[in-house]
Amino acid sequence: MSPDLVIRGGTVFDGSGAPGRAADVVISGGVIREIGPKLRGERELDASGCAVAPGFIDIHTHYDAQVFWDPALRPSSSHGVTTVVAGNCGFTIAPTRPEHHDVIVHTLENVEDMDPATLFAGIAWEFETFPQYLELVRRRGTLLNFTSYIGHSALRLYVMGDAAYERAATAEETLRMCQLVGEKRLQHLRGKP
Repeated sequence: MSPDLVIRGGTVFDGSGAPGRAADVVISGGVIREIGPKLRGERELDASGCAVAPGFIDIHTHYDAQVFWDPALRPSSSHGVTTVVAGNCGFTIAPTRPEHHDVIVHTLENVEDMDPATLFAGIAWEFETFPQYLELVRRRGTLLNFTSYIGHSALRLYVMGDAAYERAATAEETLRMCQLVGEKRLQHLRGKP
């Protein structure tokens, strides 16, 4: 059985820091299986004159909302990025209660200069908890690998309500926030997004 895809004729940069070398790359079952000369497959992609390299990981994005209307996560997908990390700077859209959608949207407007009309129209508010948000993103699909931090602004608002902007959290509120962050971690450990 021949491989699913062979990327032929490119200069392979394997991510190790070694100089690039002319080689073909065999991909089968979504996994790189072999790198070498004169390889053949069912489909072949001519990469002559191009660099063939591992994808980049963009560790600082604000795609938390954009992921719903742009599964290609542009412009990152146009620049060789294969994995994005959202939820940076403490600003996320989950966890959230329906009565806080307006606050979340206007926080993104004020801090990230995002258009509120676009956010209200584009966000699929079919989640409340952070694991539900990640599951919704997974179900809707993206072209890139997507993960996210849980932002402290949304987390404090979810636990403390409007008091999140007026005072420090109590010991009980801090414990609840820790439990919610742990809930996200457990979802990842169980092989879920």
